[in-house]
Amino acid sequence: MTEKNIAYKAFDKNMQCRGFQFEVGAHYEHNGKVEPCQSGFHACKNPLDVWNYYPINSRYAIVEIAGDVVDSGSDSKVVCSNISIVQEIALTELINHSVKYMLNECYGKLAGHNSKLAASGYNSKLAASGDGSKLAASGYNSKLAASGEYSKLAAS
Repeated sequence: MTEKNIAYKAFDKNMQCRGFQFEVGAHYEHNGKVEPCQSGFHACKNPLDVWNYYPINSRYAIVEIAGDVVDSGSDSKVVCSNISIVQEIALTELINHSVKYMLNECYGKLAGHNSKLAASGYNSKLAASGDGSKLAASGYNSKLAASGEYSKLAAS
């Protein structure tokens, strides 16, 4: 069983993006070269990144991307040859998905091998475990703890 490649897309009030009309439940295929900001269907892996391209009062959807998928090289935007508009979501749902996305992204960086953390400010506190963990903290009364082979600490 293959995992679905989920992303998020914003549209104008008419459910259009760059003049192309989309519809919930529909699947679209792009024939030709897939190139960021030029051709293909664009979406963002991080739900919050849709605001880099559309205003907050846009319409939003969960989409499945497939076929040729190319990273844009900026934020989490991708361009693909196949896109399915799975479900329209409200702003509050986009925010909830954003929180889940960020927690999932951070989880792998907070614990385990080669985790990396940084914090600053009065009374900041950090802990990391796993071989090769790295920590940095600055500010009065900062506290650090790291365990595992080759762990490193730095404080100022």
